Amino acid sequence: QEPASPTEKTKVNKFTAGTGMPPLPSTPTPPSNTSDDDDDSSPYVLTPKDRIVLDVLNRYPPLHQSILDACVSDENGMLSDLPLEGITTANIEHCDLTAINYVVPTTIGEDDVRHTYHPMMANSTQSDMDIVFIGTASCTPGMTRGVSCTALRLNWRSSRTFDDNDKKKQHDKSRGEKKKAKKGTYTEERGPTGGTWLFDAGESTQLSIQKTSSIKPGKISKIFITHCHGDHSFGLPGLLCLAGTDRSRDDPPVEIYGPEGLRMWLRVAIRYSVSRVVPPYRVHELMDVPMAPEWEEGHRRNGRFYFQLKKDMSARGNGGANINGVSKGRKWGMKGLAGEDPSSWISRAPMINLEPNKDFGEIEGGQDIFPNYDHPSCSSDGAPVWDVLDDDDVTVHAAPMSHGVPCVGYVVTERDRPGRLKPENVLPIIERNRKGLVESGVRNPMKVMAMVKNLDVGGSYEFPDGTVVRQEDVVEPPRKGRKVVICGDTADCRALEGLGQDADVLVHEATNTFLKGIDKDGTLKGVTRDAKIHGHSTPYMAGEFAKRINAKKLVMNHFSARYKGDQSVESMTIMTRMERQAIKASGLDEESVAAAWDFMVLPVARN
Repeated sequence: QEPASPTEKTKVNKFTAGTGMPPLPSTPTPPSNTSDDDDDSSPYVLTPKDRIVLDVLNRYPPLHQSILDACVSDENGMLSDLPLEGITTANIEHCDLTAINYVVPTTIGEDDVRHTYHPMMANSTQSDMDIVFIGTASCTPGMTRGVSCTALRLNWRSSRTFDDNDKKKQHDKSRGEKKKAKKGTYTEERGPTGGTWLFDAGESTQLSIQKTSSIKPGKISKIFITHCHGDHSFGLPGLLCLAGTDRSRDDPPVEIYGPEGLRMWLRVAIRYSVSRVVPPYRVHELMDVPMAPEWEEGHRRNGRFYFQLKKDMSARGNGGANINGVSKGRKWGMKGLAGEDPSSWISRAPMINLEPNKDFGEIEGGQDIFPNYDHPSCSSDGAPVWDVLDDDDVTVHAAPMSHGVPCVGYVVTERDRPGRLKPENVLPIIERNRKGLVESGVRNPMKVMAMVKNLDVGGSYEFPDGTVVRQEDVVEPPRKGRKVVICGDTADCRALEGLGQDADVLVHEATNTFLKGIDKDGTLKGVTRDAKIHGHSTPYMAGEFAKRINAKKLVMNHFSARYKGDQSVESMTIMTRMERQAIKASGLDEESVAAAWDFMVLPVARN
């Protein structure tokens, strides 16, 4: 929004800014025993609204400056009644945050003010693994948020090469020698896994991707769908069409994973639209995804399930609760919905006579992945685990969510990596033993680097001059792999509790909440009840789960359309309040909790 033109500005006693933020709860000024004439001497008590606005303005200096620039000016262009330090505790009582239309920043990605100033982002550094939040809304895409799509970028290098030529030249130079050293290399290989992995592809995902330089359609190698709802799947056919224009037909296929029924649905959508531009792909289905025991089919038996809040609450009260209020007698089922409702898509899809056709992208090799009820990370109330992917560098597992349709959450776990070699501890020994190594049959002495690095723990290597190098002296300790948990829509993530322990990042939905002063009617208890009935969560619920799995960071997404995602004071004040609810529930600090915005890029630091 453009600021008012100079001809429209008038001098006022208050300086004003904002775009109509709903009032936050106010703490009244303590009553005074003095006369009305002495009211001005009474100390002003900051309201909760004042405090949160000041925190947001202090957190985001460019936004604060934008507001100051839009404050009312006098005829000479000087800001009226505005101290140099801007809006502070000393003058906020005179601020009216409802009058002026200030310029709301519209930059995205790394140019978004939150990317620089949000506490979670302020101290982050680049990494070879990061998460891009492409869409953070629920239900339908809007002007400030797209719907569900989260990208995990694995920026692996195919290899790490150490070249000792420059070091050798420097060594020779220090001795005053001009002879040229033999070039040697030492290479650490890393597996082929990499690229960009998408989790869900809601409506208009292809449009959102084209707004950011963070995602290259041609680099999308895997897509994981959590469930069938349109705000998580409608964008998949269009996304594949976009990817097909940015890659060769000879490239490896896009691997797609999701609950059963996805393969035929995608096949029909592509064939009906005659979308020959899609790249080669194949679909791997997670079979027999059970409904959580608190969800029961309605009396009409039409395939619609309802959250049984009363039964859930009675379980909490009768002392038979197991996990999150689910009684010991209520277990996850051993089968999915296929065949339960003859008219449902899951039941009918296998009966459709439509074979895969490579002219429309689909190639053979799609797997049916069945649940494992004996996995060591299964929850104690019987939820299964799917072994989705097992690659050289990472594994992917899934577990069912508590939602109104079959839904899963995914856990991506990087394998522990061997400790890095300390070349500075080995190179001098190799140099003084170069002749002896060659005479002993080692044609390229630099290969000793790899031999030493691959020693067993406690092992050693003896050089020709008698020097013994122990593994622990030249190799750093193993580095623990990173873990990212991405939940689907859920009223309860308990089935992921075992898989998700000690997660580096937890991505958890927080569709709705209660904010006093903004929500005129209702209570937190009522909003929590409604969220569960619809298979969703609040920031408190997200924080509680983060605490249970000991997550290092919590990022919330899947917000209701009532929560805008722009960089206005209104939006960021509301989202900051939601973050504080999650902070209170999780015990994490403000640097470890964020309410995601579209195109947020979060590096996942190495352990």
